[in-house]
Amino acid sequence: MLSENAKKLIAERRRAYIESMPAKRKAIQQCMDQVKTAVQQGETNLCEKLFQHVHRLAGSAGSYGFDRLGQAASSVDRYLIANSHRAGDPKDLTAKLQKLLTEIDNVIQKNA
Repeated sequence: MLSENAKKLIAERRRAYIESMPAKRKAIQQCMDQVKTAVQQGETNLCEKLFQHVHRLAGSAGSYGFDRLGQAASSVDRYLIANSHRAGDPKDLTAKLQKLLTEIDNVIQKNA
């Protein structure tokens, strides 16, 4: 059984995590736009920043009770790892990223 102080600390950290979602969403959206541009220009390197943001989100979301967000981030994370040396199908990546952004929006809206 958790003490009241522990429960309070967990709630505070969860709230801070939720409050960080708009910044995380913005960073992922910016990287997504950069990747789209790179693919259109024939570049094959995926955005390393995108991988970093998504990988951290995949690892942390479940710890705060956001399982669907974690699953969406993990899907993008696995895709980026599998396609680390080539662009892959940009439609697949875009679809996975859009699902991730939708899940971030859901977390923001449900906890506003």
